[in-house]
Amino acid sequence: MEMALASAALRTPLLPFRGKKGTWKGTKRGAKRWTTCMAKRSGDEETKLAPKLRRDEDDGGGGDDDDDEQVGADESTWFPEGWGVTNEDVQTVVIALGFSLLFRATVAEPRFIPSLSMYPTFDVGDRLVAEKITYRFKRQPEAGDIVIFHPPSDREGIPAFRNGDVFIKRIVAVGGDTVEVKEGQTYVNGRIRMEDKEYELEKPTYEMPRVTVPEGSVFVMGDNRNNSYDSHVWGPLPTRNIIGRAVWKYWPVWELGPIRSKAHSQDAQQIPTFAFVNWKHLVPLEAPPLRTGGF
Repeated sequence: MEMALASAALRTPLLPFRGKKGTWKGTKRGAKRWTTCMAKRSGDEETKLAPKLRRDEDDGGGGDDDDDEQVGADESTWFPEGWGVTNEDVQTVVIALGFSLLFRATVAEPRFIPSLSMYPTFDVGDRLVAEKITYRFKRQPEAGDIVIFHPPSDREGIPAFRNGDVFIKRIVAVGGDTVEVKEGQTYVNGRIRMEDKEYELEKPTYEMPRVTVPEGSVFVMGDNRNNSYDSHVWGPLPTRNIIGRAVWKYWPVWELGPIRSKAHSQDAQQIPTFAFVNWKHLVPLEAPPLRTGGF
């Protein structure tokens, strides 16, 4: 019997067979046993490695997750998490606010008109921009300029102004000029100020004796002569009190454009304006002849 089995085994051809883990040269039955053994061995190795992998994850193998958690912890904020505000957002707002305040303090600032003292040039609620560069670096204030300023607080016989009050008036005379109001006319250096005819609401009903404007001061008056608290009440205005020069009106939108003065009406004529706009097509139209001193 044994001899017969041995003889049969010798007669069985040795066929090459490729398993999952290598190549086996032998019978198909042997190849099947070899493949099964290799698969079991591989499974045993993976089983042995599984506890080690779990230990690595517990001890620090999940380093990526820890790093992510650490990064999230570093992104702290001064606000509650529900607000959705980060420190970068706060820094952006602070920087923008700083630039805005710097621009307002040194270059220009917006203002609104609270009264009718400059009517009809400005109405209540009008908004404008006052620039602060010209008087610092280019030239001194001139007659015809519309300026915003702090009223003088050291004059006797006039009500005390609140700290921070800002007025807007038109300059009618500068240092060295004489100003007088009589018979419904404003006289500068003995001559009727003809520019007033273009923008004043009505003739003044008061009289003012001749005043000489000292150097370093200007004489300011409202276009609404009889309803303006100006230099005819409290005297010349020191130029150091001037904040800036009104140059641009941006509200209401149909009056959007530069604020023109008599002294610089020719220059202002060259400035493009949208005060007269075909809003249907948003195309600037040709402006009518300039009205000196305002719109």
